[in-house]
Amino acid sequence: MMKKLVWASSLCVPLVLAGCSLIGNETYRKEVEGAKLQEGIDELPRILVVYGGDIITADEKNHVLRHEQDDVGLLIVDDTIAAIGDLGKINAHIKVNYSHLELPVRYLDLAGRTLMPGFIEPHAHLKLTAQTSFVPNLMPCLPDKYQQQLNQDYGWLYYQGKDIPTLQQNVRANCYLYVEEALDALRSSKVSSNKQWLVGNGLDPSRMLLSQSNNYSFLPNPNNDAGIDAKNKAAFAKALNDNKAFLQFPMHYIQDAQAFGTNAVKRQSDVLATHPVLVLDQSGHLGYANMVAFKQTGLCDKTLSKSEIADLKLKDEIDQSVINRDGSVTLSCEANSKSAMQSYQRIVQAKYFPDGDWAIVENKGQWQYSGLLKEQSSYVPFVEAIAKNFDSKHLNVAGMLKHGGANVASNPVVCDLESKSPVTKVMENILNTSSQQGVTTFVEGGSTIDMVNSYKCIVESGKAATRIRSLYDWHDLSKKLAEDKDEGKEKSDSDQYKIAFDNVKYKGMLSVEGVKLWSDGSTQGCSANLSHDYDAAGLCEMFGSGHVDFNRKQIAKNLQQFADSGWYINLHANGDEGIEDSIGALLDMNRSTAPLCDDADHQSSYACLAHTIIHSTVNRADDFSTDDVPSVVTKYIEARQTLPNLMPSHLIGHIAYWGRSMENELGEQRAKMINPMQVELESGIPFSIHSDLSISPLFPIWFIEQAVTRNTWYYPNLEGNGTPLNADQGVNIMDAIRALTIVPAKQHNIADKLGSIEEGKLADFIVLDSNPLDFNTDKIGKQPFDIHKINVECAFVSAKQIPWFDLAELSKGNEKYKDSKCPLYTKSL
Repeated sequence: MMKKLVWASSLCVPLVLAGCSLIGNETYRKEVEGAKLQEGIDELPRILVVYGGDIITADEKNHVLRHEQDDVGLLIVDDTIAAIGDLGKINAHIKVNYSHLELPVRYLDLAGRTLMPGFIEPHAHLKLTAQTSFVPNLMPCLPDKYQQQLNQDYGWLYYQGKDIPTLQQNVRANCYLYVEEALDALRSSKVSSNKQWLVGNGLDPSRMLLSQSNNYSFLPNPNNDAGIDAKNKAAFAKALNDNKAFLQFPMHYIQDAQAFGTNAVKRQSDVLATHPVLVLDQSGHLGYANMVAFKQTGLCDKTLSKSEIADLKLKDEIDQSVINRDGSVTLSCEANSKSAMQSYQRIVQAKYFPDGDWAIVENKGQWQYSGLLKEQSSYVPFVEAIAKNFDSKHLNVAGMLKHGGANVASNPVVCDLESKSPVTKVMENILNTSSQQGVTTFVEGGSTIDMVNSYKCIVESGKAATRIRSLYDWHDLSKKLAEDKDEGKEKSDSDQYKIAFDNVKYKGMLSVEGVKLWSDGSTQGCSANLSHDYDAAGLCEMFGSGHVDFNRKQIAKNLQQFADSGWYINLHANGDEGIEDSIGALLDMNRSTAPLCDDADHQSSYACLAHTIIHSTVNRADDFSTDDVPSVVTKYIEARQTLPNLMPSHLIGHIAYWGRSMENELGEQRAKMINPMQVELESGIPFSIHSDLSISPLFPIWFIEQAVTRNTWYYPNLEGNGTPLNADQGVNIMDAIRALTIVPAKQHNIADKLGSIEEGKLADFIVLDSNPLDFNTDKIGKQPFDIHKINVECAFVSAKQIPWFDLAELSKGNEKYKDSKCPLYTKSL
């Protein structure tokens, strides 16, 4: 302990001539035991001065204050930034204005480190991520340099009960590179009864190859040699296409390990053939099931009456051979002809999940469901079957599916701090881990009423390590409003479900003012809504132009009531057709004419609120309008004349982890223009970047690097730094920082309070051990692909330092706080 105190006491620099009192780690540990992270302003230190390091403001002029050039600092009063700039003036200001205070001033010496706004994660899924942690994790490995940090920081979440590797050579010990390997891991699950469901999460045929036994001709390329890279490109395209067979008939590969080839391990008993199985794809938009699972849904022998069939309005789409004499239809999961099987398929889709689908396949002269489930609404019959049989009280499988708005009832949330549910505890730990990556505001990208209630519990218990801002799933909120109306409630309008940022009870720690709708599926999951088919030579050939959840008219119809009631809107759209439909629908919902958005009276109007297209992935490189601007970007430019705060938010992992898959699936011309961030900037369109947790892990520092380099990898060769997917669309470091701070604050209509270091804004900030802006060099260790090595030292929300769990201990099941790297000291006035 002596060394720590000696180091920390050196922070009492000449600024403090007398009365220096160190608030060291021993005191810090005592204070955080059982501490609440959200407290009233009266309990906050009244004055905090931060000095001795660089300050990245992310303001409109991108001011950067360099401590080596100027003696600069930051003055915070209560929870608000009061002044930025010359430290001498700040100290003089304190003496003149606050000398009457009895409490001493607190100081934080950055000691050469860098202060910047806290990161705002603009689109992620908190409860879904927590829920999926209770089933086997089948996710693919990340590139080695990222997987190492994932193991250390999120090992407690993704690799529960497993040894967390500490050596680089064992970095892939708990993740998967092959579909066969992942399913074999699920096969090893212990089962207690014949009815027990086997549920896995994260299988990804768009990155994983089919089987290691296929002897793919990849060459190691740790130094990113261009010649080796070109050879691996051809090998990867051929290898990934082997997964076409899996997507055509996943049930076969689930039920029969021998489907992977003669070298597959032979088993006398295979639980994936005898027990019901549901495997969720990493994209969140595909699922895979075996025949036992289909039969468990009850839809392999259910009879629908003549009137029920008539209500579906399918007319001539039903083969007469499946209609019983009384006009009813008895559903089946198998049929003698394609026409009959398509009839069952259409009836089930129309009746139970109109925006999803169950694929069919021919097998030995018969037709049947293939086991491929498209879109999350198509999982619902399986979820309902699981709910009847699942023997785990803490796992609400329906909660795993909210990424797609599945309409499944869940138990009401009860806030009981003494008997907190395991899922709630995991959510708290996710927020704490996110804080350690520099996140100060976590945006939940699609909540139910019950999910928001669970977030209330977290905030009210004082265990929210970040702010939570949420958007409601449009379907869940619409359903609730309809129920209110049916019950004759006096107040059935949507305002009662809003939680404003300045809500007195939650003080900005929880707010809900947006609505989310999914318009299409996943690009890598072969279900983006595209104007032109997926590449005929690629993995997604059989999927045509993808999948449409809702078209332009349907989007507007579903959301008009929210547009009219002051909600801001996020629309999930990956494909170029889906993006254009979403932009068109946002325009169609506008009822005003050219409002003056600088006028305070209009800023909360629909036309002036920020609305965001989430993902906004695919642009056509062969479809330019003028001046080399893709047509999708032109749609944004045109729409921003009416909706000036319309913006895209990109999943940067589409480049880093799926970039080479995109080349296979979309073709090189479209793939190189996914997430065209530089063109967007040149066109005056701000963008944010997000994780879509749990689709990709939440590491904002990585995202800066990924947006700058656009480097990606050919699976399973994950060593080295990767090679760029169209480097011309890489952005500079400051623009990448803005995409994680001020731009997402604007997109979620809180930029007047958060997102930059400016006077009058709330004091949400982080301290980094290095300045990201210094990584734009050719020096070893300071190149753009080294940015991921930057460490977050501490995080403050409303000027209060967030206590952090020791993540290594958390992976062992122990909750212990670790020492702060940002100790404060005091000076009496």
